[in-house]
Amino acid sequence: MQRMGSMTKYLAFLSGVLFSLMIIFFIYSYILKSQLLEQGENILADLVNTTEQGYSVLASLNNKGFSNCSNENLLAMRKSQFESNDIKDIGFLNNDLLTCTTGIGLLAKPIKETSPNLILDGHKFWFNHKLITFDRTLQGIVIRKDNYNIVASFQGILYEHRKFNEYELLAVKGDEITHLFGKPDLYQQKAKMGKPYFSTGLLSHSLELCGPKGIICVVIQQKNFSEFQVGPVLLILMFISLVSGVATLHAYQWMYSYIYSTKRRIKLGLSFKGIKPHYQPIIELKTGKVMGCELLARFEDHIGPLYPDQFISVVSELDMSWLMTEHLILQAIDDFKEIKVIDKPFYLSINVFPKDINNGNILKGVELLKNITPNLQICFEVTEDEELHYSKVGDTLEKLSKSHIKISIDDFGTGYSNLSQLKLLDIDTLKVDKSFIDEVETGSIRSTLIPNIVSIAEKLEATIIAEGIENRLQVDELLKMDIELGQGWYYAKALPLNEFKEYLLSNSDYKFTDSIGS
Repeated sequence: MQRMGSMTKYLAFLSGVLFSLMIIFFIYSYILKSQLLEQGENILADLVNTTEQGYSVLASLNNKGFSNCSNENLLAMRKSQFESNDIKDIGFLNNDLLTCTTGIGLLAKPIKETSPNLILDGHKFWFNHKLITFDRTLQGIVIRKDNYNIVASFQGILYEHRKFNEYELLAVKGDEITHLFGKPDLYQQKAKMGKPYFSTGLLSHSLELCGPKGIICVVIQQKNFSEFQVGPVLLILMFISLVSGVATLHAYQWMYSYIYSTKRRIKLGLSFKGIKPHYQPIIELKTGKVMGCELLARFEDHIGPLYPDQFISVVSELDMSWLMTEHLILQAIDDFKEIKVIDKPFYLSINVFPKDINNGNILKGVELLKNITPNLQICFEVTEDEELHYSKVGDTLEKLSKSHIKISIDDFGTGYSNLSQLKLLDIDTLKVDKSFIDEVETGSIRSTLIPNIVSIAEKLEATIIAEGIENRLQVDELLKMDIELGQGWYYAKALPLNEFKEYLLSNSDYKFTDSIGS
């Protein structure tokens, strides 16, 4: 399995850090937007309450029927102002002339009323109006009804909302926008009547919200995380980011290991036929001619190839051995369906797992092969790396024997077989393992055992095939031991179909009726 590079690990860690920061920012943004919306709605609600309170005060005073700035009138005006938190001044008008206010009393010179900014619900509104009271300038909203007006101060309305760094209150009438209070130029005209507009940035968030009738709008802007102390916030963010980065790295390593694991690759390979047959020629040692071949499984996917010793055991472990064998049998039948018979059928050896004989799956292979062309002689090659339960597979072995499918023992001498057990199998071929062939030309101790294997083969009336032949000297020594067949890299490695056909046509009398090599 491939290993993650240091750059990949670094990117995985960095991705975890960035992802955690994004999640934190998303959660913070969601909470902050909720807070901004709540504050904006509260400000507008306060303005509505102040306006309704002003309406009530104006109605109450007008109902008293005063016609001039009498002491009784001023007393009633001052009492109404005292009872209201948001009304900062009340004035009395006679013929559109302001004659007295609660702040100054009777004016020495009446003040002519100007044109209002807005008339709503029978009330006149002046925005950003300034009133001189005791030599101090009072700025606010003036509302008039009949003989009275009131002044509502922004300072009183917005006092509870000063936790925000920046805000702006505006009056909007068509295209005319009047700044009322706060920091100017925050309003971007994005909000629609009754629908808030949020602006989200890395440095700050802002809200634009207009009242139900779209006349008064509020903009609130807050710098991100300004409500927290910088030091603790940075420490918390660093800790969370570090933990998230490490967790992401471990998760990525686990996913990487899973994706590149041999088991997963094998499962996908068997599902999508990623295991392909290759064919290694079996040679008549005296003539050098091909008389058959062994089917060998090869695996390669988009990640790369796996060697047989990497995936064969995994296939068995996954209990997918017969699935692979069946796929290879069907592919081999198709590959050699056009081969022509000469004096004898072409010998095709197919490896099977002992477990598929033990559990009876091998009989499915008999069924697959019952109608194949007589041009082929099929041999099931049983590897000795897994024990065969001879005493329990009698019926299976008998059916194999009657099916005209030959049986070969692969890597003979290295596994579990003994002579008495082999007699039960009706063995046709013994394949001498490469470990016996190595250094046969030098007379190594292990190679001296080959005559014993030849003797066993004679008792079983079985043919011997020598595996792993790598040079001419080995061929000569094997011929001296009366071994007639062999295979190995000296002749050819396992080849894909097209290359094998070319080799077969050049080194045998076999032909194909299909277009390839005809």
